[in-house]
Amino acid sequence: MMESVGAHRIFSRSVKSRQLKYTTYYGDGDSKRFLSVHDIYGINSELKLECIGHIQKRVGPRLRKLKSKTKALSGKGKLTDAFIDKLQNYYGIVIRSNVSNLKNMQQSVISALFHCASNAESHWERKLVFLSASYSRWENHQ
Repeated sequence: MMESVGAHRIFSRSVKSRQLKYTTYYGDGDSKRFLSVHDIYGINSELKLECIGHIQKRVGPRLRKLKSKTKALSGKGKLTDAFIDKLQNYYGIVIRSNVSNLKNMQQSVISALFHCASNAESHWERKLVFLSASYSRWENHQ
């Protein structure tokens, strides 16, 4: 809460005291802070950028939460903590390698998922083919 108030004060005083407007907000995943400043100079006047490390860091806890809520994902040969750690690492590598090309980033994320899931014991590959096809259909409708 205090950080949101501080960010709002800094952004709102910038024009009056320094004759400048902040156009880019570098966030760490806390949407409350960004929401407190995103319309200070007009509607959608600031661009929000996320730290890659914070994005990568959020993948693990979200997958673990999904695994705990979805019984079909837990167990041997399924979504293990080691698999989540490996996927989280690849996810960060893929994002850093494709910063300037969103299309390649999206394709590389799916490729990394296939790569992590491809071993003789895994039954994920069939599920991933379905998910990949579903994503492609969704993307073409956008």
